[in-house]
Amino acid sequence: MATKTAPDARAVVEAMKAYDTFAVSTHVNPEGDALGSAIALALALRGAGKKADVVIRDHVPAYLDFLPYQGVVATQNRTLPAGYDVLAVVDCGDLDRTGLFANTPPPVKLVVNIDHHLTNREFGGLNWVVPDATASGQMVYEVIRAWGLSVSRDMALCLYTTLLSETGSFRYSNTKPATLRMAADLLECGVESAKVAQALYERNSPGRLQLLGEVLRSLARHAGGKIAWVTVTQESFQKTGTSAEDTEEMVNYPRSLKGVEVAVLFREITPTEYKVSLRSQGRVDVAAVAEGFGGGGHRNAAGCTVQGDLTSVQGRVLSVVEAATVREAP
Repeated sequence: MATKTAPDARAVVEAMKAYDTFAVSTHVNPEGDALGSAIALALALRGAGKKADVVIRDHVPAYLDFLPYQGVVATQNRTLPAGYDVLAVVDCGDLDRTGLFANTPPPVKLVVNIDHHLTNREFGGLNWVVPDATASGQMVYEVIRAWGLSVSRDMALCLYTTLLSETGSFRYSNTKPATLRMAADLLECGVESAKVAQALYERNSPGRLQLLGEVLRSLARHAGGKIAWVTVTQESFQKTGTSAEDTEEMVNYPRSLKGVEVAVLFREITPTEYKVSLRSQGRVDVAAVAEGFGGGGHRNAAGCTVQGDLTSVQGRVLSVVEAATVREAP
């Protein structure tokens, strides 16, 4: 399949107008930007008279169950069902991260890749990758506007969730004037900002708060206090009756420590495999760190999966993080 680069949202629209049926997908374990972008795009395509479904491997996380996913999202898929003209992948740097394909090409006429990850592999037949975009949701919003479609209240809810999730409630450096203008537009479309914030941040279960306590007890620092990390074990999940999705945003607790440049969360998948989440205050490029371990992401937020026992994984990752921190020291 030939690969083309889309210069802007209008080029994406013109390409998609030629087709009738769309599967919209994103990465495994979707968070707010991924799922919000996917649902908003599917709803927009339906609004344009197309057949569109969100097809993802994993279930909708409980903390995102306020999004209008019923009748739109098909979950627990291991392969992409046949019958779609286009696969539109949002907020996903690598096609393999959808979890839908095992070394086989998607059974579609066109793959459209819409993403803001710096480490995107440009796997689509049409690639629109904008690392400077605040969120993939911002890019979907631009597609909707370029198409001349109205933004429904459900679409606005999804898109506002992408912004809130990706900017840490407008606290991170990726919050730009365009971000806030978009947020204002979405509020005018009927989004109730307080209700979205409450749905995202104020529905903790007792188990999740107990898990947070376990995680904070694991807090450690080194490199003069510039690096901090926490660890989540399977034992902690069993003890608190929680799961991996309950760790969302917990890496931001060590990041919030005064003087910390890079925060890391090590989550045990198995005793010999760990999911590593990295967050930076801006000086250190954690996407480059993650890419060195086969992962990717953004300059200030990235992740990877590393093989080995906990001691070896922490040693290898923290060694690279420390070297990057020293390199970028003022």
